[in-house]
This record gives sequence, C-alpha cells and structure tokens, in this order.
Amino acid sequence: MGEVIIGLQSKIEGLKNPDGLLRTVALSVLPEMRKRVHVEGKDSTDSQIGTYSSAYMKVRTGDYANSDRVIRGKNKGKVKNAGYFTKGQNATYDVKTQKANLARPNYRRGSDTKVILSLTSQMENDMSVMATSDGYGIGYNNPFNLKKALWNEERYKKKILSALSQGEVELVITVAENYIEENLK
Repeated sequence: MGEVIIGLQSKIEGLKNPDGLLRTVALSVLPEMRKRVHVEGKDSTDSQIGTYSSAYMKVRTGDYANSDRVIRGKNKGKVKNAGYFTKGQNATYDVKTQKANLARPNYRRGSDTKVILSLTSQMENDMSVMATSDGYGIGYNNPFNLKKALWNEERYKKKILSALSQGEVELVITVAENYIEENLK
C-alpha cells in the first residue's frame, strides 16, 4: 500500500509543474485553430471572418484581363496563368515587342470570397506552439505574421486568433482531463 501511495504522490507532484499539461493542451489546440482560421475562415465565435473584395479576388485567383486562358479541352476558358504586370513598380516592358514581360504570381486559390487569412500559406505554416512566461501558447515565429494577425483582427473588428472558439475551449478541458487522468494512473 505504501508503494502505491508513494507512486501516487509522485504523480500528483508531477502535476504541480504544469509544463507538460500546458504543452500538451497547446499542441492539441493548434491544428484545430489552424483549421478554423486558415481553412474554414471562422473567428473565435465560429462566425465567418469576412468577405474578400472583387479586386483582391483577382490576386487570389489570377483572373486578370491579360491572363492567358486554356484554349481547348475540358478546362477551355479557364485561367492558365495570372498574366503580366502592366502597371506599378513591377511593370517592365520588352523594348522590342513593347509587351509586359514580368509575370504576376499565380496563387491558384479558389473563387470562394470567404476570408480564410491565407494566400501563400506562410502565415498558417508559421503558426506554432511557443513557450511563454506562463507556460505555452500558440503564436508565430515570424513577427510579421503576428502583425498580420493583429491587423486582421483590427480590420474585421473580431477576435480571430487572440481567443479560442467554444469547441477549442472544450478541447482544452478534454485534453487536460485526459492528461491528468493518465498521470494519476
């Protein structure tokens, strides 16, 4: 009986240091938060973040007036590439042909106008579990991605990444209960 109590005591004392628990919880919530924000386009209340403008949709889809189109086959008429820069600092011209020669990037994103905070996937790929002074949290390694996250919350006037959704809160509770239960065996 004494061995069981000593074993139980060491497990309870292990929980006094919440480091393992907090890290496990953060690692469990990370993929859910990434999916909510960067795939489903939802804020912390599980509402749609917003809607992209028609001008921005041209960038996302590559559907510009000078975009090349597929000319035959099942994809006839669809955008083949994003065309060439014709205005602004990226516009360069071939002197001989008098045509633009710097191709626009083609992000090949869908035509859904729902905001998903993803164009190049850099932001969601940078999202990670990070050690903090209080334990662990979910954040960005690149400070520019943090600025983008804060800017989007200000722009859409919603808590997107700075708060957990109800489903994520429930996941935190479930993971914590399971972790404690496992460590008390």
